[in-house]
Amino acid sequence: MFEISKVIEFSAAHSVYSQKLNPEWTKNTYPKCRRLPGHGHNYRLVVYLKSENLDFSQMVTDFGHLSWLKSFVDSCFDHKLILGMDDPALHLFFTKLGLMKSEKLVIPQIDGKKTEVDVVAVDENYRIKKLTIREVDLSEIKSYKYFSFQNFRSDSDSVEADFYQRLLDGISLFSGSPTSENLARFFFYFVSENIKPLGIKCSKVSIHETPTSCATFKER
Repeated sequence: MFEISKVIEFSAAHSVYSQKLNPEWTKNTYPKCRRLPGHGHNYRLVVYLKSENLDFSQMVTDFGHLSWLKSFVDSCFDHKLILGMDDPALHLFFTKLGLMKSEKLVIPQIDGKKTEVDVVAVDENYRIKKLTIREVDLSEIKSYKYFSFQNFRSDSDSVEADFYQRLLDGISLFSGSPTSENLARFFFYFVSENIKPLGIKCSKVSIHETPTSCATFKER
């Protein structure tokens, strides 16, 4: 069995709404990772690929065959605030920002003109979907594994337009609490699905949140 690994680095913030600390094990009982608008890390994503045999280049696969993954991470994870779709405060968060109407996320009109935003999403089968939205049901967003806003567009050059561009282009939504453990599991299945045409398998994925803290996911 041969195994190779690829490291992809990105900087992002997350708000871990699920965090609870056991006072018997730590003096720091205030869960700082729950804070909004989040806190940042310099992440290291390490993807391990395996194969029983080598390809025609005498490799498991060329590292260039993972350029799609680097592009995806750069576009959808790097310099993003990652919020959990199941965060009880998510609806209120978007409401306070003027983006929620009932159960719909609505991109607001600015100066009487319509606006829109592109989205790169990962569906339930871990396949990439590209959308352009002006409004979308919150329930539809929650049907995805990942939902990353991109390229907010408005014909206005007002401060309000600049605000929503800076805001929305910086937000991604994650199915579950955005812990390193859950991110490692997401990338394991995401990579596994999308490298099938190469005839190799993902053996495990590690997410380094700091130089001394790492989470790994692999199937038994």
